[in-house]
Amino acid sequence: MLITTEGFILKNKKYGETDSILTIFTRKAGKINAIAKGARRPKSNLLAGIQPFCYSEFVLYKGRNLYTVSQCDAKEIFYPLREDLKKLSYAAYLVELVETVITEGQTNNRLFNLFGKTLYLLKKDDVEVNTIVRAFEIKLMNYSGYKPQLSGCVHCNRKEASSWKFSSTEGGIICPLCLSIDPYAMKIGSTTIKLATYLLTRDMVEIQRLKISSYLNDELKKILKQYILTHVSKYDFKSLELAEKL
Repeated sequence: MLITTEGFILKNKKYGETDSILTIFTRKAGKINAIAKGARRPKSNLLAGIQPFCYSEFVLYKGRNLYTVSQCDAKEIFYPLREDLKKLSYAAYLVELVETVITEGQTNNRLFNLFGKTLYLLKKDDVEVNTIVRAFEIKLMNYSGYKPQLSGCVHCNRKEASSWKFSSTEGGIICPLCLSIDPYAMKIGSTTIKLATYLLTRDMVEIQRLKISSYLNDELKKILKQYILTHVSKYDFKSLELAEKL
């Protein structure tokens, strides 16, 4: 069976002397593994479109265990990301997140569009990288079925409180009267709640130049990191560690 679909290259591994095994996030078939035969030959017409991050149009043949790449037409190779080590590391982190939350064969058009838009914005010079990454993290959790409750206490639905904490296990903010449901909940300021709500509800293009203070970024980053670790069962994002050291 042949299918034609657009997709992003998440991984490219050498297979034999001239072939590549690819992990592709496709629009029509979700995450798949595919073999690109002869792709490592210097004159291969597949070579340009199968590099990591590449957005390409694929013609794929579905075999018993693997897809085979019959044709590949590169649409966007995101070359500027490869010239900036910090942005390259953040892009690799986005790939790690996407690969972790999607299962093989499961489509997710909202996440597919978000991933492409974020990579496109990340390659630009005039964007706030921290804003883009925090927005991607919280939207990814939403599109993966873990939308955080930020409008009121996740336990009693109280809308007003003198202080708040965020519970990763309960999936939202909790008021002082409900702290017993999660003694390990993390402190979150009201301004950070407003920021998280804004990033969750606004389009990436709209927020791309929003500058976040170091304090707010650090607080939201810490909370989202714990939230992601709690729900996606991955505890080591090496690309993020590298990006934050640069």
